[in-house]
Amino acid sequence: MRIDLSRGWPRASFLAGVIFVSGTFTFFAAKTYLAAAWDGSTKPELWRKATRLEPGNAEYWGHVGASQLWDLEPRRIQEALRNLRKATEVNPRSADLWMELADAYLSSGDPAHAQEAFEKAQANYPMSAEVAWRYGSFLIYQGKLPEGYAQLYRAISIEPSRTQNAIAVCWQVSVDVATILDNVLPGKSSYYREAIDFFLSRNLLGPALTVSNRQQQLGLPMELAHTTPLVDALLDHERLSDARRIWQTALKTASWPLDSTDTGSLVFNGGFENGIANGGFDWRELPVSAAKFECDEAEAHSGSRSLRIEFDGTTNLDFEHLFQYVVVDPATHYHFSAYLRTEGISTDRGMRFDILEPQQHSQTRIPTQELRGTNPWTRVEADLITGPSTHLLKITLQRAPSSKFDNKLRGTVWVDDVSLSPVATHVEGRLDPR
Repeated sequence: MRIDLSRGWPRASFLAGVIFVSGTFTFFAAKTYLAAAWDGSTKPELWRKATRLEPGNAEYWGHVGASQLWDLEPRRIQEALRNLRKATEVNPRSADLWMELADAYLSSGDPAHAQEAFEKAQANYPMSAEVAWRYGSFLIYQGKLPEGYAQLYRAISIEPSRTQNAIAVCWQVSVDVATILDNVLPGKSSYYREAIDFFLSRNLLGPALTVSNRQQQLGLPMELAHTTPLVDALLDHERLSDARRIWQTALKTASWPLDSTDTGSLVFNGGFENGIANGGFDWRELPVSAAKFECDEAEAHSGSRSLRIEFDGTTNLDFEHLFQYVVVDPATHYHFSAYLRTEGISTDRGMRFDILEPQQHSQTRIPTQELRGTNPWTRVEADLITGPSTHLLKITLQRAPSSKFDNKLRGTVWVDDVSLSPVATHVEGRLDPR
């Protein structure tokens, strides 16, 4: 349709129409802008004005209602309920608004309506980890444990990062680990790892071991890097049989490369042919600024590589930063040997191995020969007899601090072919050099 604007009356009518439409648009735009500005302010009275200016915006009603929940006065809580109910009427598909309303019902002492609101939230957003988490926590604290466990299971299945928080909620109402494993944790290694970390962080060794045992029973893979903290904790509590069993299971399931078993040595990875687990019954390298650890494939006493440690000459280092725990039998004669090569090891204190009983407070040490300066591959060795109650030894590469003026440790040491083997004769006695 073509409008003839050549005459005055049609032209005036068209202009009036344009002004009316633009004015209407401007009015509603200004109204929307003003309501949003009020809602975004820090003044509660302006938030309430925003609801009056834009009553069809559920977010404004929700903002006012949620803010009123912080005030524990009964009058305010009732106001919060009215505003949040209005918000869900305006937008009944918002899971967040239904959860806010559930919180308001809880604050007013009405758990029945709170549960209905949580159910509405989940119906609107069934794949939300947040909804399942909050609903599950509510059910747990209401004593509805089976329903709560099911919701927490759903929450961590969707969002695994909530696993430790879910265990914490369950642990507050029941210290039965089996119940948590049966009802809350999905059957995957990652969830069991989180559970072990949770209990170890709270020094709850028994529950952590229960989780690990269940993981083993289910045949779930056990990564060595995630198993060593539990093995270390068991060692600290002198639970050697459990530590050894879990360590061996983890080695098997992780397909960790092992040394040849025909040497009879009890030292794990004594030739440094494989990567170092840095925990458990493997070698441990403790970081220290004055020393650098590296595997050296260009230098070895036997095999394809050795361990090289370089000292930068900045510190009079008390070095005990390479060691390994070895399970042994009591009252047994053992022979220790290792090969060291040194280059430019400075000061009057050199490199040696010490063997001691970590479970004995006296920590009697059996030292090997000490190497200073530059030496080719040299065998250092010692004989020892374990005490009648000794089950664990600690083998440590050691350098004692020097008392000389020129005492900074520099140079390089290579380590290879470390072994500890039983000698046929069994003798009653204490750790003692032979």
